[in-house]
Order: sequence, then C-alpha cells, then structure tokens
Amino acid sequence: MNKKWLNIPALIALLAAIAFGSVAPAEAAPATSVSNKQNFSTDVIYQIVTDRFVDGNTANNPAGSAYDATCSTNLKLYCGGDWQGIMNKINDGYFTGMGITALWISQPVENIYSVINYSGVNNTAYHGYWARDFKKTNPAFGSMTDFANLISAAHSRNIKVVIDFAPNHTSPAMETNASFGENGKLYDNGTLLGGYTGDTNGYFHHNGGTDFSTLKNGIYKNLYDLADLNHNNSTIDTYFKNAIRLWLDMGIDGIRVDAVKHMPFGWQKNWMSSIYSYKPVFTFGEWFLGTNETDANNTYFANESGMSLLDFRFSQKVRQVFRDGSDTMYGLDSMLSSTAADYYSVNDQVTFLDNHDMDRFQVSGANGRKLEQALALTLTSRGVPAIYYGTEQYMTGNGDPNNRAKMSSFSTSTTAYNVISKLAPLRKSNPAIAYGTTQQRWINNDVYIYERKFGNNVAVVAINKNLTSSYSIAGLNTSLPSGTYTDVLANSLSGNSITVGSSGAVNTFTLQAGGEASGLTRRRQRLR
Repeated sequence: MNKKWLNIPALIALLAAIAFGSVAPAEAAPATSVSNKQNFSTDVIYQIVTDRFVDGNTANNPAGSAYDATCSTNLKLYCGGDWQGIMNKINDGYFTGMGITALWISQPVENIYSVINYSGVNNTAYHGYWARDFKKTNPAFGSMTDFANLISAAHSRNIKVVIDFAPNHTSPAMETNASFGENGKLYDNGTLLGGYTGDTNGYFHHNGGTDFSTLKNGIYKNLYDLADLNHNNSTIDTYFKNAIRLWLDMGIDGIRVDAVKHMPFGWQKNWMSSIYSYKPVFTFGEWFLGTNETDANNTYFANESGMSLLDFRFSQKVRQVFRDGSDTMYGLDSMLSSTAADYYSVNDQVTFLDNHDMDRFQVSGANGRKLEQALALTLTSRGVPAIYYGTEQYMTGNGDPNNRAKMSSFSTSTTAYNVISKLAPLRKSNPAIAYGTTQQRWINNDVYIYERKFGNNVAVVAINKNLTSSYSIAGLNTSLPSGTYTDVLANSLSGNSITVGSSGAVNTFTLQAGGEASGLTRRRQRLR
C-alpha cells in the first residue's frame, strides 16, 4: 500500500502513513480546542517580546527619552510594539499560517515610567519586568479594552494567549536612595501600597542582593537591584491572588511565571491552588539551569508545585548538539531518557531553543540547517514547544538586549517558517506527537532515530546532524505499518521513498547529510 514520505534534502522529511486508506479521528475535539485551557500538549507556543514585535498604534508610544523610533540606537528603550500590532498579525494569518496555536506575550501589567541610567546607558521597562501595578495595563502596550480585543482576536483564530507574570519583585530600588527609579513602589489599581525605602509594613525583603550561592539565598534576597517582595506578608499574598484573578477574568489561557526559583515554594503552591480553584489554566515557570546542570530542587518543583517548567535541560542539550556541536546524539538520548524519568509529567514541560534571556540559537553566518533541524526535533519531541519570535526569520543576537531586537521580517517563505507550518499541526492530528512516549530506535554520534507512540498512534523521527556526510540506515525496526512511503510534498523538495515491512522493519535507506525523516501513523479504520 502506498503511504506518504517527505524528504527535504539536508533538512527534514515527514512520513504520514494512513493504513487501509481511511483515518478515524485521532483525538476528541475538546482536547485540541482553544477552550482547553489546562492542557497545551497539542499546542505550539510562540513567545513575543511585545515591544519588539509590531507597532500597531503609534498613539500609545512612550514620549521623550524612553522611546527610540528606530529601535536601533539603544535597544534598552521602548520601540513601540503593542497589542494592536500583535492583533494585526493575528488577523493577517501570520501565526495561523505557521501553525501557531498559543501566543506568550510580555507581562501586560503597568510598569514604571522612569528612565534609569546604568553605566551611562538609559534603561526602560520595555520588557515588562519592572512592575508597579499588577492590576493595570502597561499603556505602551494598550488599554484594558485593547487587551480584551487581543484575547478576542486570538480566540477567533483558535489561538490561546499566555501572559508573562512576575510576582517575585517590582522594580529597581535602593535601600538608601528613595529617589532611585520609582523606589520599587507597588500600587493596587492606582492606590499606593508602599515603597522599598521606609517599608514599615514589611512588604519587601531587605537582605541585600543574592549571590545565588544557595536556594534560600536566592529566595530571600533581591534579584540584582529589584525590590524583592515578601510573599509571606498577608497583604502581598492577597494582592497577588486577586491580581492574577483579574487577568484570568480577562480570558487568558495560560501563565508563564518568572523567576520561580526565587520565590518560596510553599507560597507558590498555595498561589497555584487559588488559581486552580478559581479558573484553572496551564501554568509554567522559569527555573534557569545552565549547560549540563541538573538540580533536585528543580525536579521537585516541576513535580510538586502545581505548575510545569520551562525545560532548560532540553534546551541546553539541544543547543549543545545542534548549535554548538559540543555533544553528540548520545548526549541528546541521555537527556531525553533522564528527563522522562525525573519529571512525572514530562510531556507538560515547555521545550524551547532560546528565549529573551539566552543568546539566540541562530549564529550569525552559521548554516541555517542547524536551526531547522533543532526546530524539527523540538516540534516532534515530548513537551510543549515554544518558539521565540523571529526564530523563523533566522534572527541572531547574543545577550540582552541584542537577543531582543525588533522583529526583522514577516516572510512566510523561509524554510524555518515552512518547517514549523508543516510540523506544528501534527500535534493536533497525531496523539503520538502530543502525548506519546519516546523510544530510541537507532543511534550513532550524528544520527538519532526515535519513536513516539500513544496507543495505535506512532511517529518515527530520524535526524542526521552531520551536514557533510550521509549514513546508510540498516536494521531499523519501528512500529510503523507496512507499505511504501512517498513524498507528501509531491517531490517539490526532491523527495525519495522508503519501504517498511510487515514487522515494522525499514528497508535499508540513506539518510542524507543534515537530513531528518519523520514517520507517522494515526489510529485507523478499515475501508468497508
């Protein structure tokens, strides 16, 4: 029987096998619906630094020294991106065309208006992490009405909205200088609660800055010069439970929580309990891990806190293997096995290649094939994939703020954009991609072949990260049904074919330099 095989030379190939010629629905519609706020396994998230995306409403741009219309002279200033700009790209189909089903946007709350000079460079709160009032919007992004319109526009296109939320701190402050910045002041819907200096109510910690030496040190001391909130204070506790309810009432579908490593575990678990008892949504936190770093506290948090985590173990290893070439496929396989063992719900951890706190994956002058392969791996692996804005345009940039430059292009013809557009929808059409277990099927230093399986649903992915040498693949056994697999892109990208026997054994084939192949079967029914 003839099946589908897609081969993109030195990039990616996709098998779509449909046994007996007819396919039953692979999953219940509610699981893949935009209304499913608690599970993102069938979704692909697109992370946006709101200020750096699209300026859809010039009327809300900051005035004076806080704004750089060129977005090039000083990337620490506002550039004008806003919710209207995101809506414009929702409405013109940019995200839908790429297969994106969730947008993770910058923290929407009101931030300080001060311009702070560090070492001769003016800095603003364009990133959204210098909050002053968690119950109001950042006017540079838009009003509450604009935010409601953003939610409505996204949902009308079956796209979820995730907000960044940073309850760890307010804004930069100095214990001895109340005039620095805005003194970390916290407001409750316009009413001042208190500032960092003269904090008689104990809303903040006053233990100096953390040196990151211990977990406790990082929780009860300031993160750099950011006014660290005391979550054990009853007023602060109530404030943040009420603040997140406001955004839940606005219709958000998910929350990314900043700096979870730096807040008390007990408070976060209690805060999550209040969310789940009110309007539960998928929530994931940021707990940074460096290259080859593991942390039992990180694992415990992922398993016991009530929220998932950004999977830094996945990200750092994929960067080593594909971006930097400092590890082999054996290291990748080891990471996938160890995280599956450590995380109780490994499929709920959020996978990614880069973000606003890391050097971008694409290196200036490097072969884009590395990025394209890494994207394909991420989109077909366990976990919830998150793609950083501009990745599909091969944006580069090392360090803050160069990794947060203005969106360079909205081309829908790049290879990366089209890889995403082909693979992202599979999370909704094949449960093996969304929910499946992972099993290594064939490996050497450069080649990794793995199988995802969920019930009768199967996906087999083969990757050759060597960009100059091909490999003959022999002895590969899979759970794929028998048949010949031909190019689903009608040979538009020089596809070939492979043959699978009745026992799932694949006839010897050549995996091209830099090649990737993915085979899928969905639950099927016989023709009558």
